[in-house]
This record gives sequence, structure tokens and C-alpha cells, in this order.
Amino acid sequence: MPGTNAIVRRMFSGRVPDDTAPNPWTERLEARRAAGAVLFDLNGQNPTRTGLAALSDVAREALAAGAAAPYEPDPLGLPAAREAIARYYASRGIAVEPGDIVLTSGTSESYAHLFRATCDAGDRALVPAPGYPLIGPLAALESVEAAAYPLRFEARWRLDRDALAREHDPSVKALIVIQPNHPTGSCLDDDEARFVARHCAERSRLLVSDEVFGDFMYGIDPPAARPSMLAHTEGPVAALHGLSKLCGMPQLKLGWIVLAGPAPERRRMREALAWIADAFLSVAAPVQHALPVLLEARHEFRHRTMERIRAHRAALAAALDATGATVLPADGGWVAMVRLPAGTGAEALALALLDRDVVVHPGHFYDVPGDRHLVVSLIPEPGVFAEGAARLAEVLGIG
Repeated sequence: MPGTNAIVRRMFSGRVPDDTAPNPWTERLEARRAAGAVLFDLNGQNPTRTGLAALSDVAREALAAGAAAPYEPDPLGLPAAREAIARYYASRGIAVEPGDIVLTSGTSESYAHLFRATCDAGDRALVPAPGYPLIGPLAALESVEAAAYPLRFEARWRLDRDALAREHDPSVKALIVIQPNHPTGSCLDDDEARFVARHCAERSRLLVSDEVFGDFMYGIDPPAARPSMLAHTEGPVAALHGLSKLCGMPQLKLGWIVLAGPAPERRRMREALAWIADAFLSVAAPVQHALPVLLEARHEFRHRTMERIRAHRAALAAALDATGATVLPADGGWVAMVRLPAGTGAEALALALLDRDVVVHPGHFYDVPGDRHLVVSLIPEPGVFAEGAARLAEVLGIG
């Protein structure tokens, strides 16, 4: 008769990891919290907890009115909400048809829907490394393997074209780019973007462009000029965005997928996503009704957030100036990557900083090669950031 462990394993899907034990960094963090430590969280990226985001009275009224409206679900999302998103893209000079927009409960669900629409069990999706660590688990939950394609640092983070050009695996059904990348803050330049678009078109792969941080570009003003893979439509493209980053409203759980590319593939993708979305109907009606009003909040939120990001990048560089650590250049985003002096390990330093009540991520959490990088959020409250940066510099100086 099988033992208890075998029975338990048989009861659960292989999509769920057997080992959920915390890593040493998480254990140390939880120990500091349990001890009642006041933490200087340089990892915090929730705008509702950093003094940047707030719902106006007008937004609250719109949500309340939406809650009282009749429930008339549409698998793609309410037409008025999709029209508001199309107007947002029009303000950036990008023509988008409301019929090519699919609402979701956030970017994670957008990824899940796209994996469901394009991949069978055992298929693969290419993801950038370094890159956002959540994509792998989201793929695994759909029985899809996330396989890395490399970015390399050469004065700036660049696409490793040679590595991607050698990749011909027929089981790869999608390629994901993040613009700007999280955590590198890099964007593909025009040549790289064209290369990726051709690569996907030639191999019949969906190009998924995660553009949730796209409104936070450092050298681009007005923001309408920022890049989008929706301009590269040799093959099918799915661009992701949402309220979480655009308006600093992660609690409202609304994202979207914009489809572009050749008409036959775009039509088939729209049909597939509508079928999937109809099975879930996950997007709450009040936020859909309120979306035209909520999107107007993006202007003030972006202004506040960009002011803080620029100030914190400059403050971090100044704090680290005498330590031998470097804030790497970036095109945009909410985080900074810090390259440590040779011989300084990021994992050991992140653990040591927890003992000083400073929270930062070691780079390997994001598949950054080697052990010389930290990832630091640029949106914490100014007092928290200043003290955390000072303690980081102090620990580096001691080391």
C-alpha cells in the first residue's frame, strides 16, 4: 500500500511545486518581521503603499455608479471600456480598434489567457533573462515551459541576437518581450524590435509585448512618444497593459490585451480569447464601467511617479558614489539595478542588509547572471528610500 507522501503527491497536479519552503532570504525577512523590526523596504513596488496612488472622489463615484449598473457581461469587456482604452492608444498615436482589445483581471490573467490560446501542454514560451520572475510560474500553471533567451550587458542591456537566431524549436509558440524590461529597465532599440518581430513572423510565433511600465520612460516626454511593439506587425502581436502600473491602481484588477498583426491571425486570436474569457468572466463590472474616468487619473499619477523615480535614481547614485557600486543605465521602469564591486556577492549582501532592516532583492531572483547585482525599487516613500540607501552605502563601505 502506498505511503502517505505518495498518496498526497498523487492527489495534486504537477503544475504545483512540491517544495514551497522559503529560501534563506525570505526566511531572514520573515524573522525580521516577526521580531517587530521597522523595515526600510527598498523592494516596495506597490504604489498604494508608497504615497503615490489615490482614488479621487470622482473615481469613487464612478465605481459606485458602476456597481449599481445592470450586469450585462461581454466576454471581450464592455464596449465603452474598450473604447476608452482605444482612445488612450490614440493619444499615443497608435490606432487600435476596440474590437481588438480584450479585458482581463490583470496582466497575470492576460498571460494565462494567451498561454491557453496558443500553447498545448508541453509547449514552450521564450522569456527574457533577466526578466520578471512571475512569468515562469504562470506558464507552468498552464503546463507550458518558460525557456530563457538572453539579454547581455554591453554599456546597456541588449538582445543577444545570435542566441535567438539559433533558436528553431517548433514547440516554441510564443516569445515575450518586456518594454521596458523588469528589472533591467531596458527597451529594444528599433533594429532589435524589427529583428524580434521578423523572428516571430518567420517561425509562426505570437509576439507578446508586456508594456505595463511603458509610461515610465526616463528620456521621453511627452509620453506619447514611447515605443510599442504594436508598431511591428509582420506577425501576430499581443500587447499587455493595465491599471496597476498605468494609473497606480493594482487593487482594481483590470488589465487588457491589444491584438495586432495580419487579419487572419488577429481574428482567430480574438475568437480564441473571447471563448476563454467567456468561461471566466473575471473582470468586475464596476471597474469596467468606471474605466473612462479612471484612465484620466494616469496623468497626475505618472507625473508624481516620474518625479520620484528621477529623484531616487539620482539619490541612489550619489549615495553609492564612493562605494564602488554602480547604478546601471536604463531606459525606464520602477526599479534600478545596482552592480556591486568585484568580489561583493549580492546574495550575501542582501542577507546582511536584512540584518540592518533594509530590504533589497539579489539579482538572481530575476535571472541576472552572476552574483553581483541588486534590484532596488525607485518608488518607496522618500524618507524610507533615503535611510535605506544610506544603510546600503554604509554596509558596502564596511565590506
